[in-house]
Amino acid sequence: MAKYSRRYSTATSSGRGSPPPAYTPFPDRERTPLLKRPTYGQSTYGQSTYGQPDLDRPRENHSFCLKLFTLAIQLTIFFLFFAFLYKVLLLILSTISPHETIPAPPPTYSVAIIGAGPAGISAAQYLHNKARSLDIRFNITLFESAPSIGGQLALNDSTGGPVFPYNDRTQDPIIAEDIAGTALMWSNPLFTKSVEDTLGESTEFSELPSQQVGYFDGERIVSQTTRPYSKTPTSSWLGLIWKYGGSTWRAGAMSQEGDLRERFNDPPLQADITQLMSELGVAEPVQEYAHDGLDARGIGDPYVTEVLAPQVARALSQKVADISTLAMVLSAFQEDTASAWVGGDLLGRLEQILGATGAIAVKTSTEVSGLKHEDISSDASAWLVKYSAHGASSAARAEAFDRVIIAAPSFDLYRAASVDDVEAASVLTYHPAHVTFFTLPARLSRDVYGDVEQVLFLERQEEGDSLGGVRELAFVREVVRVTDDGNRKIEYMYRALSDGDATERLQQLDLEVTWLYQARLDNAYPFLYPFRRFPPFKLSEKGLWWTPAIHAIASTVDMSWLAGQIVAEEVAKDVLR
Repeated sequence: MAKYSRRYSTATSSGRGSPPPAYTPFPDRERTPLLKRPTYGQSTYGQSTYGQPDLDRPRENHSFCLKLFTLAIQLTIFFLFFAFLYKVLLLILSTISPHETIPAPPPTYSVAIIGAGPAGISAAQYLHNKARSLDIRFNITLFESAPSIGGQLALNDSTGGPVFPYNDRTQDPIIAEDIAGTALMWSNPLFTKSVEDTLGESTEFSELPSQQVGYFDGERIVSQTTRPYSKTPTSSWLGLIWKYGGSTWRAGAMSQEGDLRERFNDPPLQADITQLMSELGVAEPVQEYAHDGLDARGIGDPYVTEVLAPQVARALSQKVADISTLAMVLSAFQEDTASAWVGGDLLGRLEQILGATGAIAVKTSTEVSGLKHEDISSDASAWLVKYSAHGASSAARAEAFDRVIIAAPSFDLYRAASVDDVEAASVLTYHPAHVTFFTLPARLSRDVYGDVEQVLFLERQEEGDSLGGVRELAFVREVVRVTDDGNRKIEYMYRALSDGDATERLQQLDLEVTWLYQARLDNAYPFLYPFRRFPPFKLSEKGLWWTPAIHAIASTVDMSWLAGQIVAEEVAKDVLR
């Protein structure tokens, strides 16, 4: 026993032996430092422990299963995400044609517009804006025979530039308002609205002081009115009542019938003129003779002869007996408001509209001499526009266009071969007029013409009279003339409207004219007879339109602007068919 006990004995501080520690299945809980934690499959002394239970093994299996489960979830999510991306990609690819990855460009149509007045510019602007909503393109070219845009209201000197008093460029140029009156834009709301929509700014108007108008019979002033009628002083109004009776206020009410501004805020784009007049509410007066309209309104002959007839002659260069009731009331309204307001500049606004569109080619000083529809290839036809530039040594050119709009009253329709119905359009005829601007060192004699801003002439003047054929003398504005010795002198600029050349007649008056400019307006006034058959806007089924058809009704800026929009709308419809 002693032999075996020494084998397992350990030394102590006292030198006495002690028994070994008791066995435990959890070695890490043993307090003795002499025993190491057995590892799996091996005892502390190298002996096998396979026969003994290992309580750490279940915990290691649990950790391994958890890792395996997490990996499986991650793989599943990864697979589902890429399956979703694959489905989305297939959906996108299914919407793209394998043969057409780039969208086709919009169809393009070329349009020639002959005439760069209000109607031509209106048509060009409308087509340019319409193309955006239709997903098409219009290549638009404006041809203008004059050196500048604006039509007949744009006056040009010998160099093609604006007209300046005394040919002095430090002066204000003569503008459209100097010809037609300062209310030109105020009385044409459709044009003004288009300007504001295009430029994004409003046109401000200011009311001017009232003006006095005298009516001259060749020898003296026989009557005098106030513009506008609503500002007539009580004493003057009583004098008119004494002279003309109830015709005075009835004529005042009639002039307001010519105020079509509300109807032109949003007019219908109706290509049938008869239907257009019906929708505007003027179908009856446009087909009625003026004398019938006067009788229905109770306006007597004395007032017509001495007041209304001179107003009509100034506005239309026609006699009351020859025109429609609509033309008469429009003339009365125009003369009542011609210089009542100021705001905006017609020609300047037209230039700004063209500048805002940007994509319209303008050829000024270019005369269109021919227009013909021809086959240009085995499967295509077009309008050949023959034109040449003024003063150019090169020969005339011809250019092909898909559609053509004639917006110039001066254009001879018989130059347009292939027109289906020239005779229908030729029912319109025009009366020429001369506009003369001149300066005087003093105002017109008050003893002869009265203290007035405008003198209108009665129809009963004879050609032998000093101012026979003159329709109007009107004060325009003060100007400052620089004399040869450098002195500055205030002078007075006047306007004369006449049927013929007024230069000689003005010189016979010994007015001491210091400067004079005269222009002939070949198509100044359309003859506004009562029409029951109106000319068409469309002249050929091959694609030719004509805006002056609207002049069978009236010739105003808004009428021309509306005609341009109507024709442009018809062109847009035509290319979509």
